[in-house]
Amino acid sequence: MLILEIVTGRRPVEYGEDVLILNDHVRVLLEQDNVLECVDPSMDTYPEEEVLPVLKLALVCTSQIPSSRPSIAQVIQILQVFKTPVPQRMEAY
Repeated sequence: MLILEIVTGRRPVEYGEDVLILNDHVRVLLEQDNVLECVDPSMDTYPEEEVLPVLKLALVCTSQIPSSRPSIAQVIQILQVFKTPVPQRMEAY
């Protein structure tokens, strides 16, 4: 849940005129291909292809079925892959 809170800038549950459940809210936005609407507007702009895997990981981590959630070791491995820079294409000489 913490990853969702960081990326969205929202609380897990927000009470107002309507109750907003963060997991459900993000899931709906992703189903509608509104990935960047999930991102906290106070954050810098990030490409959708960088945001989407992080949001998907966060949703897997909050699965209602405990056996479907990754272990912390698996989460760390996944985050390290996200952090790995993609080599730029070298120009031919």
